[in-house]
Amino acid sequence: MLQSVILFGLVGLALVACSEAPPARQPDTTSELATSFEPVVLSPRQAQMWSRSCALCHVDGTAFAPRMGVDEEWAQRLAQGQDVLLQHTLEGFNDMPPLGYCMACEREDFIALIEFMSQIGGSP
Repeated sequence: MLQSVILFGLVGLALVACSEAPPARQPDTTSELATSFEPVVLSPRQAQMWSRSCALCHVDGTAFAPRMGVDEEWAQRLAQGQDVLLQHTLEGFNDMPPLGYCMACEREDFIALIEFMSQIGGSP
């Protein structure tokens, strides 16, 4: 299962890197995280962090985690603002473990990872 999640994540990253630029998204005025029209691209280090921690739950919605790119699952969370999302990530919240299993992540990594998961793809 873990291999499938990692493979899915790597394929997704490859598709994002190789695809044409997506149409500009409208800014979400309720979120401090959604401040850019450009898709979030993770550094190779962050991509590795994502595949080893975030992907475990955020690819298929394990334990009610919001799935990558599913706007409706992220909307309420993003509306709470960056500080609340970071607090939930750092301290844990509901079924989310503290630090989301990413012991090597820094504050900037968490911000990038949250933006990546909440913006990639988008819902139809």
